[in-house]
Formats: sequence, structure tokens, C-alpha cells
Amino acid sequence: MSLRNVLIFFLIVNCNLGFADLNGIGKPQIKNYSNLEYEAGMQSWMIDVSNKGIVYFANNDGLLEFDGKNWITYPVNSGSGVRSVKVSDEGKIYVGAFNEFGYFLHDINGKLNYVQLQDKVPVDYRDFDEVWRIFILSQGVVFQSYEQLMIYAGDTINVIPAPSKFHFSFSVNGEIFVNDLRDGLFKLYRNHLVKVPGTESLKGELIINILQKKENLIIITAEKGVFEYNGIALTAWKNSANQFLIDNQAFCCIEINATKYAFGTVQNGLLICDTAGVILQQINRQNGLQNNTVLCLNIDQYGNLWLGLDNGIDYIEINSPLSFFSYSEGISAGYAAVLYEGILYLGTNQGVFAKPWIDLQNGSDNKFQLIPQTQGQVWKLQVVDGELLCGHNSGTFSIRGFQAKRISSEPGGWSFLKLNGYDDILIEGTYSGLLAYKRINDNWVFQNKIKGFDESSRFIENGLDKEIWISHGYKGVFKVSLDEKLDSAIMVKFYNSEQGFPNNFGINVFEFRGKPIFTTSEGIYVFNSKTNRIEYSDEINTLFKNRKPTAIYEDGEENIWYFANSKAGVLKKQEDGSYFDLVIPFRQLDDMFIKGFQFVYSINSENVLFGTQNGFAHYLPKYPKNYQFEFNTYIREVTLSGADSIIYFGEKVEKASIPDKIPYDYNGLQFSYSANDFENADELLFSTFLEGYDEDWTRWEKREYREFTNLRHGNYLFKVKARNIYDVESEVCQLEFSILPPWYLSWVAFLFYALVFIIILALFFRIIKYRIGVLKNREKEKQERLYKERERRLLNEALLAEKEVIKLRNDKLRAEMLQKDKELANATMQTLHKNEMLMTLRDELKKLSASSNDEGHKHQSHHLVRKINKEIENENQWKVFETQFVKVHEEFLNSIKSEYPSLSPRELKLCAYLRMNISSKEIATLMNISIRGVEISRYRLRKKLNLTSDINLTDFIISF
Repeated sequence: MSLRNVLIFFLIVNCNLGFADLNGIGKPQIKNYSNLEYEAGMQSWMIDVSNKGIVYFANNDGLLEFDGKNWITYPVNSGSGVRSVKVSDEGKIYVGAFNEFGYFLHDINGKLNYVQLQDKVPVDYRDFDEVWRIFILSQGVVFQSYEQLMIYAGDTINVIPAPSKFHFSFSVNGEIFVNDLRDGLFKLYRNHLVKVPGTESLKGELIINILQKKENLIIITAEKGVFEYNGIALTAWKNSANQFLIDNQAFCCIEINATKYAFGTVQNGLLICDTAGVILQQINRQNGLQNNTVLCLNIDQYGNLWLGLDNGIDYIEINSPLSFFSYSEGISAGYAAVLYEGILYLGTNQGVFAKPWIDLQNGSDNKFQLIPQTQGQVWKLQVVDGELLCGHNSGTFSIRGFQAKRISSEPGGWSFLKLNGYDDILIEGTYSGLLAYKRINDNWVFQNKIKGFDESSRFIENGLDKEIWISHGYKGVFKVSLDEKLDSAIMVKFYNSEQGFPNNFGINVFEFRGKPIFTTSEGIYVFNSKTNRIEYSDEINTLFKNRKPTAIYEDGEENIWYFANSKAGVLKKQEDGSYFDLVIPFRQLDDMFIKGFQFVYSINSENVLFGTQNGFAHYLPKYPKNYQFEFNTYIREVTLSGADSIIYFGEKVEKASIPDKIPYDYNGLQFSYSANDFENADELLFSTFLEGYDEDWTRWEKREYREFTNLRHGNYLFKVKARNIYDVESEVCQLEFSILPPWYLSWVAFLFYALVFIIILALFFRIIKYRIGVLKNREKEKQERLYKERERRLLNEALLAEKEVIKLRNDKLRAEMLQKDKELANATMQTLHKNEMLMTLRDELKKLSASSNDEGHKHQSHHLVRKINKEIENENQWKVFETQFVKVHEEFLNSIKSEYPSLSPRELKLCAYLRMNISSKEIATLMNISIRGVEISRYRLRKKLNLTSDINLTDFIISF
């Protein structure tokens, strides 16, 4: 955009608010604050705004403060309701109550403290009733009650009694006027009351305010309306505004700017008119206020109105190019709109509503009228060749004035399209395909449903000859070619992600510069007829700065309105053909649009309508609102987390500090902050930075507090700033504070540490000396221990050598015993074989003797048998065996003899044989007895050994 265009734009948006025109069409944005929300009295009697942007209310419960987020009530000493409030440039907040007045002032910690002044009033004048007005003049502060004026200057109070009884007083260009109920209007002049000439007819009237109108004064009364005073005589207003005020009893008023006044009434809310008395806007309980009785009003630094009501507080954004048609005007969710033959038609989810355009412009009742038969969902309102058509859930209607006629019963009329090259043919997209209408006698008449295509056709645009582009929200895009009769689709081509679209969902078709374009979630695409594919348009997307709009509309001045990500914008056509992208005026509408059904309608260069979830928003393109207005951020409270106590209560916007240093035990702090952008308080974002702790500013977030824990000791500077929906950042609000070192880092602690260090050093040297002695002793003991260990090792080595010798000796003895055992066994076996042989010979001899008849032979045989028996039973043989056995099993024989001394030699012999594990047969041979004799001997031996039957005799002997 050229530099010239930039300068023009900023001149427009930064134009002085005094020249702003009121948006009288629709209702301004109204915020209602009930007494349950601000937690104070229902009634507020006066409003004032400090130069720091804080709003103060004289409330029934005391002084009520609002910073954009927090409501705080400060009672006066008597606890009575506060009737008046005035904030000085120095920060003193003067208040007046019943028989009491004074001021609030912030102390060094930002806490608001009350100082009463009534004690300075002379004793005879202290019963002065309610204080209703406060004025700050060069000569002092004037407090006005029913009984008197009290002028506070220096440290004294000068009292001017009322001639009879005062009602209200007024300040005009630094002059004070006061109305006496008996004697009429006076002016304060050098601490004296002077009658105002020419106002005698107002004696006894309740004057609610006096305003300046060029060289004249505007005097507003409660029951007789408005008078204009030229310094000589009074002239009554004769206009609609005056009659309204007489009928509804004016109670308060204020000058909005040099051309407009705002009046609060007892019975019918708020009236805004120009200086000629032409009504511009009426706002009451029916269209947004909480209550119809307005007790006070004031205008803030942003040009908007605060209203103190009989029950609650309201905030009205009159300084805005946006106004609204919603429930109070009988309007629900907005889908379509059109201005036709002087009537504004609004299509909603409940039907078509209409109202003459002129009635909307003259400040009259904004109620719309429902057009019969159109109840239900309206999708489209469009004027085609001088006829207003309505696409409806239940069909299609033609509307004339306040009457509707159904021209098609096909459900779901989405959109209308004049087919290229056919002046008398109209195509309508519906839930289930296309309809054709023909122009007959200046009326559109339904002809037929187009065959061959039954898809939902919400968005339709012209292509080439008899071609229609149709987008389907969930499938893709169709290109439909019609036949010559325009009653059938002869060709349908389908385009989705396979033909170039990024996906198949959320694709819409619009006409842009005479050609169809396609909006998607990834940007704008166009059709390339040469390749028969869908392609990304660099040119168009660059124009929209890659915002990825989902809906696009061109108005009659070639401006391009669009929606992207639930946000609205417009590319304003400039004189040089370039575009200026304007989005800031629509930020307040973010997320208010109906998703998937965003709607905008440019009535003309001065009026634009947006469809919203709650109705319609009206936009004045030429309204000179300053979106770069300054606002303040406040650190409202600093709390010690550990002690849960507040140490700072401030509202300061400049650099401040906490005078008292914070003990280290309470090094956890929570900072609460706010900002006074009253228009968009819920959308404010905050960023903070703690010097000495953070590396950079935090990210923007809605959270209105930040907590720190375990901060180190030292000096800190906490900073906070706010950003509103227009991306305007406030000035940085900052607060210095210090955290004391912990007790273990104080100078006393360091002195103690030095003393302890010296003691430790002395102990260290003593311990070193002691340890040296200990080490010497340990070394001596170590040498002695090593000597003893060496001796013990040598002794152990000698013992081991001796043991080795013994072991070798034992091994030798064991080997000898094994050898002897073998020898014993061999000897035994030899004896056994010998005895067996002898016994065999004996038996043979006995057989020979028995078979021989020769006595000599028999005698000789008997002699040989006796010799053989003698040899078998030879005792020497046993003695040899016993000697050998004792050498091998001496311990066994000694043990069994000791244990069983009653054993006979024969039984010991049996034990020896059993010890060698010799069988009974072999034992019989050795002992020259039968096997039966051996068994009997074994039995007897068991008896002597006391063995039970379950114990094996041989095993017992072997294991003994």
C-alpha cells in the first residue's frame, strides 16, 4: 500500500472523538453489571473517572472502584451511602454522604485511606444532610448539600447557607450554579450567591443539570423538560426529545460531545439526541438496560457511557462503529440480509424479519416484524431482476413488502444464480440438486428440477457456456454441464483431492473478478482448463496475505469482504487499484459468527451487516474510531504467599516501589494485575517480566496474576503490560521490591561464622597435632603387629610343615594298613582255600574209607582225616589271623571288647570275619562248622549285641 494511503487511513482512525458520529442503527454493545457482581449497593448516584483510568461510583455501600476487572468497595466512617464523588488530578477522591464528606488517598503502599473533613465545618453547620455535588475549582473544593455550600480551601472550610433549601448544583465552564427550591437559580460569585436573571419561571422546579451550548446554556428540569437560556430569557425546547423527557421525567444528563447529549430518565432509560433535540437513540430495559431508572451517567476516556441505575451499573459502547440487532429487537441467529425497496429484510433461523430502513435511522423502536409464512430456517435473501427471493428450509418464496408467496416447495433453497447468456433463466441450488426458474411477466416462475444431478448445492457459480460449478461441503466440487433445454445435466465432472485440492472437506466456490475460485483450508485454488486440474493460486493468495479465507464476497465498490478462522476482514479498494487489508474494526466480532455460515452484506458505503450467532452486527465504515487508544495496566495487589497477607494495594501506573524490605522467610510473592480497557476486558492478554529472575517477557496470556516461590535475596523489578484485541499494548507498569538475605547471610551471621572459623582453625591445628601423635603410635603398633604377624606366620609355616610331615606319615601308615589289610585278606583267602581243599580231601577220604573193605586202608584213611581236621582247626592259624587282624583293626577289637566284654573268643572271631564282610559259607569253612552252625552263632551274637531284628548284623559290625 502506498504511503499516501497509509496516511489517509491513520488520519481516519485517529480522528478526534469529538467529531464522531453516533451509530444510531441498532443497539450499541451493552455490558450489565449487577450488584451481585460488584458486591455493593444496588444504587449508584454519581460516577467519575480518574486521570489514571479508574472508574469510581458513589454507591449506597460506599465508594465503589472499578479498574476493568476488579470491583472494590470502600466505606466511609459513618457507614452511610455515598451520594457524590469527584476525583482530583492529584489523586484525591472526594466523597460526600449524609452529614459527612472527605477524601480517599493512596498511601505509600497504594492502600486507599479515608480522611474525613466534616470536623473542619463550624459546629453550627455540621447538620448539613446529604452532600449531592462536589466541584473542584481553583479557589477550592465545593461540597453542596441540601442545607449549604461548603468550600474547602487550605485547611479551612467556608460555609454558604442555602436561602431556603438547595436541590442540585452545576458546574459550567468553571462557574457554579446552584438551584434553591424557593428562590430559584443562583450563581456562586466570590463566595456569594447571585441570582441568575431571566430564570424566575424556574422557581420551585427541580433542575437536574445545566449544559453549555455555544454561547447559551441548556437547562434541564425534571418535569417541564429542557430550556435554552441566552443570558436574558428562557426558551422551551419544542422537539421530540423534549416531549420524551417530559413524559418520562429526566433525572440526569451529560454532554457526550459538542453535538450530542445523553439523558437518563426515571421511567424509560436512556435518551441520546443532538443539540437540536433530534432523537438519535433510545435504550431502555427492553433493549438492554437492567433497569429503566437512570440515576447518574458519565463518559469515560474512551468516549463510552457509564450508567448508574436504580438497580445495577451498565456500560454502553456508544463510541463504536458496531451496533447490534439481537433478541431485544426480536432477532435470532443471522444468516442473510438485504435492503429492498426501503425495507431491511433479515433472514434468521426463525424466519424473515423486516423493518423500514428509515425507521431504523431516526432512533425509533428497533423491533422487527416477522413476515408470515416464512417461519423457520432462512438460508438466502437475494434480489434478482427486481424481485426479492428467499431460499428457505421449506422451499422458496417471493417477498413483496411484508408478504411472502411460495414459488417452490422443493426443500432447502441454498442459493440463486443467473445463468450466463440467459437473462430469463434462474438456477437455484437446493438440498438435493438444482432447480430452474423462468422470468414470466416480471415474476420468477418455477419450471423444473434439473435431472441427472441430486447433490446438495449450497454454493453455485457460473462456468463456461451452460456450465455450473457446485461445491459440496463434504465431498468436493462438481462441474455440471446442462443440455440445450436446461432441464438435464448431460455431463457431471467431480473434482477432489485427486484432481488437485488439498483435501475433500470445507471447499466452497465463489465468483471473484468474474471467475470461479475455490476456498479451502489451505488457501484459494482455481481451475486450469488446459490441464483440467485444480491449482493453487499464488496471485490471489498473495492478495489475501495467505490468510486462507473460507468465504469471499465482492461489494459494489469492488471491496472484497472475507472470513478466515472465524474472523472477518475487508480488502478496501484504493484509488490506485491496490487494496488495503482492514481487520481491526471487526476484532470485537471474532468468534461471534456462525461457523460455516458466515455472512456479510454491504448495503452501501456507509452501512454493512454481519450475521452473528445472536442476530446481526451493523458496521459504519466511515465511523472515525481511534483503535490505538491508550489504556493503563495496574498492579493491583502483591501478596506474601507464606503469610497470606497483602503488602501492596496500588493502582499506580508509573514506577512504584514497596518501601519495606521483605523478610527472606516470605520470599514467595503473588502479583495480581488488571487493565482498564473496559470495552474488551475479557479478551485482554498480559505479559510479565521480573528483572533479576526472568530472562525475557513471558508469553501473552489471560491470567491476571503471577506467583513466584523461593526467590533469592536481592533487588527486583516486576513489570507487567497488557495487550487488547486491537494489538495495542499498554504502558509498562512496574514495581520495585527487595528481599532481605536469610538470617544465615546477615552481618551477625558472618561475624559468628568468623568466630566459628577461628575456633575451628585452632581445633584443626590441635587435631592435626593429635593425629600426628596418633599416627606415630599407630605406626609403632603397626610395626609391632607386623613383627608378631611375621612370627605367627613363621610358626604357622612350621606347623604346616609339621602337619605335612604328619600327613605324609599318616598317608604312609594308611598305605601300610591297606597293604596289611590286603595281606590279611590274602592270608584269609589262602586259609579259606586251604581249608576248603583240606575239607574236600577229607570228604574224599571218608568216601574211600567207606567204600573200601580193607581195614588197613580204613585205619589209614581215618588217621589222615584226623590229621586234616587237626590242620583245619589249628589254633596257630587263628592266632596268625588274629595277629594280622589286630594290626589292621586294632581299634575295632578294642572298642568291641570294651563295649561288649562278655563276648567269647569264638564270637570275637565271628565278629572279625563279619568285619571283613566274609560270607556265612566262607565263615563255615574257616571255622570248620556247618553253615547252620554259622547262622546259630550269628543269632547268639545278635543277642549279646542287643540288636533288634531290623538291624543288619554285618552292617552293624562294619560301622562299629
